[in-house]
Amino acid sequence: MKQVPVIVLGVGGVGRALLEQIITSREPVAARQGAHFKVVAVADSRSWRWEPAGLDDDALRELVAAKKKRQPLGEEAPSATDIVEIAISAGLQQAILVDVTAEDGLEPALDRALEAGYGVVLANKKALAGPWETAQNYFNQPRLRYQSTAGGGQPVVSTLRYLLDTGDPIRRIEGQLSSTLNYICQRLDDGTRFSVALAAAKALGFTEPDPREDLGGRDVMRKLLILGRTAGWPLEEQDIEVEALYSPALAHLDAMEFMVASMSMDPSLGDRVNAAGAAGEVLRYVAELEEGQGRVGLKAVPVESPLANLKYVGMYSGRYASEPLMVGSNVGGVQTTAAGVLGDMIDLVRCSFGG
Repeated sequence: MKQVPVIVLGVGGVGRALLEQIITSREPVAARQGAHFKVVAVADSRSWRWEPAGLDDDALRELVAAKKKRQPLGEEAPSATDIVEIAISAGLQQAILVDVTAEDGLEPALDRALEAGYGVVLANKKALAGPWETAQNYFNQPRLRYQSTAGGGQPVVSTLRYLLDTGDPIRRIEGQLSSTLNYICQRLDDGTRFSVALAAAKALGFTEPDPREDLGGRDVMRKLLILGRTAGWPLEEQDIEVEALYSPALAHLDAMEFMVASMSMDPSLGDRVNAAGAAGEVLRYVAELEEGQGRVGLKAVPVESPLANLKYVGMYSGRYASEPLMVGSNVGGVQTTAAGVLGDMIDLVRCSFGG
């Protein structure tokens, strides 16, 4: 049985789901891959647990429970780069560094891990969506996987790679890339005011604590940027036009003030919903990219269109010229995102570490 050391950075919703899935998938991973994921370190931004021999499943369950109660994991955490150095100094080989944080600036840790022969699995988009000068080193890196950075863990990235690997160039990418904005748009279909739909999404935990993180469209832009770069376009942020779903006049407010002020957007968005409805269309927050130029924002689409009814990514290519190859499902959330991360870990074992 191959023992694979794993370092997990981030113990939010996705990180906790990943630890639980590592435990519950022990038998199939052992039977199908001949491997055992030995979690040696778990860290958040303030604390960590380190056990070079591997944390047992009971210890992992305790860490998940502690984080749900917002308790520290253990001792004060070193930097991510220092954690990698500690693992290297302990003699751990062919380890996998998993980044399920939303932190900026982790590139030095990723670079050091790759330099040491480790695998890297990302759900964090920041390194891949940074300036192309630095981000290009991560694309087509054989020991780096990033399925869960776009598509919520669905096999969007691997499908893009399949098309490219079989000599089928990508012409266009389109789809819905935000479950939160998809939910809000569907509520608008029912005649719900924007401010009410937003409040419902926040109450259900679909939005970030400050909903402008979702409404600003930058997360969707990063996903589209990553998909476009995977397709072979050396894109920068300025190549993608972004429509924010809030007025610039509301940018300076704190989160609670913004929620109250969001009512000021009800009339204008209501007019757009009514105009779309009169034409037999609905509004969706759509990401589109073609020949290195992209846009994310509200778009009126026919009611019968897949864009109106399914959260998916469509890929037009040489072979899929008139109808896109679509990958999608209305199911999403932390469980599917974590499963995408786990799938990437398994793929690394199978393809790069001789599992």
